[in-house]
Amino acid sequence: MTYLRLVRWPNLLMVGLIFVLAKTQIVDPISELLQIDSCLSVLDWLLFSLATVLIAASGNVVNDIFDQDIDRINKPDKRIVGNLISEEKAWNFYYALGSAGLGIGMYLCRNLGNVSNSLIFMLAAGGLYFYSYSYKRQLLIGNVVVALLAGLVPFMPMYFYMMCNPDGWMQLPWSPILIAFAFFSFISTLIREIIKDMEDIKGDQLLRCQTLPIVIGIKPTKAIVVFLIAVLMLAIGKFQWAWWQENDLIIFFYFLLGVQLPALALAMQVARSISETDFHKSSTLAKVLMVGGILAMPIFRTLF
Repeated sequence: MTYLRLVRWPNLLMVGLIFVLAKTQIVDPISELLQIDSCLSVLDWLLFSLATVLIAASGNVVNDIFDQDIDRINKPDKRIVGNLISEEKAWNFYYALGSAGLGIGMYLCRNLGNVSNSLIFMLAAGGLYFYSYSYKRQLLIGNVVVALLAGLVPFMPMYFYMMCNPDGWMQLPWSPILIAFAFFSFISTLIREIIKDMEDIKGDQLLRCQTLPIVIGIKPTKAIVVFLIAVLMLAIGKFQWAWWQENDLIIFFYFLLGVQLPALALAMQVARSISETDFHKSSTLAKVLMVGGILAMPIFRTLF
């Protein structure tokens, strides 16, 4: 159980859920529509998903290794590395997860005849390592790196699945939906990362990190987060207006209840947050918002 907590299994379940929904609700229908036989078998798909989950898990482990000093202050009761697991064992676990993820990814790309695609897995693993090692302690760089990696997740299943015909999916009306999912994934992750920086400000200050709330203060940072939430709500509202006019009421009301309301609740919670507990509640609400967006994938099938 300790190792499951270390890899943050709920986050990994979320990544797995994205891959399952992307395949069954977006990739398979597109493949049928284009009448294209994908070069990825079911086994290849499982290996691809497993490689991604393993690399994400290794990123969570190395993050806890580098955050030991910060976690002693911010999460003394929840600290795993250096408390329940030695640093040496944590490093060995990180190397095992990362090597397995990269190995499976490279094997898959080689089997598919395109070894150069292994670079995607290497960049993801490298990005997560350097995020924990350095980027997250610098102004906005770590937040943006993680948000960009999250934004790529909706594209990766489609890119690999359509490797046999990589230009085909660009001709479909589904492409804007993938871009919308990538935007949602990017901005919702960015919002949550900045909220986490406000939650962890005490430990970050002692370690002289240069996160946004430390550099500009809590109040301006809260204003930026509320602004980002407003941008997200307006962008979704634009889609909703089109769905309302086209009488696509199922998806309209889903986004109203499953995404817009959680986003509004998150903005109000952030605005009134003062203590670490308040910001933790905000972080939890941000997760609810992200799950609401992910679960929208099956609803999109009603549009086609």
